[in-house]
Amino acid sequence: MEERQQKLLTLVIENYIRTAEPISSKFLVEKAGLDWSEATVRNELRALEEEGYLSHPHTSAGRVPTTKGYEYYLRQLNLGSSNAGHRESDLLREAYRAYNDFEQAMKNVARKLVEVSDETVLIAFSPEKVYYTGLANLFEKPDFEEIKQITTVSEAFDHSDESLPDFFQKVKNEPEFYIGDEHPFGSMLSVVASRFGDNNKSLIVLLGPQRMNYKKNWNLVRKIIEII
Repeated sequence: MEERQQKLLTLVIENYIRTAEPISSKFLVEKAGLDWSEATVRNELRALEEEGYLSHPHTSAGRVPTTKGYEYYLRQLNLGSSNAGHRESDLLREAYRAYNDFEQAMKNVARKLVEVSDETVLIAFSPEKVYYTGLANLFEKPDFEEIKQITTVSEAFDHSDESLPDFFQKVKNEPEFYIGDEHPFGSMLSVVASRFGDNNKSLIVLLGPQRMNYKKNWNLVRKIIEII
């Protein structure tokens, strides 16, 4: 991908993450301070759409990222240059230290992670022993305004115990992104997941719409692994 297209794709994705609104060429020129003309930006966005990185909702002048667009964005994302905020780190550490019992401590961490990320969290102490919290966060987002979308995600959760063992085998001992059909919770969601605990037998999963704040969420999960 050419450098200009890569910059535009990044701008579309990061502004869409922030606003939940389709991003137009006019918005990019006026709000992002680009030196290129609106016609040039429009042509490049059209090219990115033709290549499958963006889609164009019929009722909007703007564009939104596709799964392919997010996948490309994540490959370029520099995660090593950032950390979880001090406040969030302190809150997660305090949540873990509040209980001597490991499972209770991790459930408390999950609840605090829901609070600081505004996402949904699942803790699997084994494929058969699962705790999740924060579903309300997910369904309150504009990404899930249609009842059909909520039903689809709910069904994925209801049947996650059937596919969770396979996902256990896929997840590594450090935070990684899983998007589209790479996880069992439905293609509308993205996931940050990592193994943790004794012999890395347990699993922490942070879930959100594909429009999630990837860098922040990855750093939060990484911080939890460090705290444990």
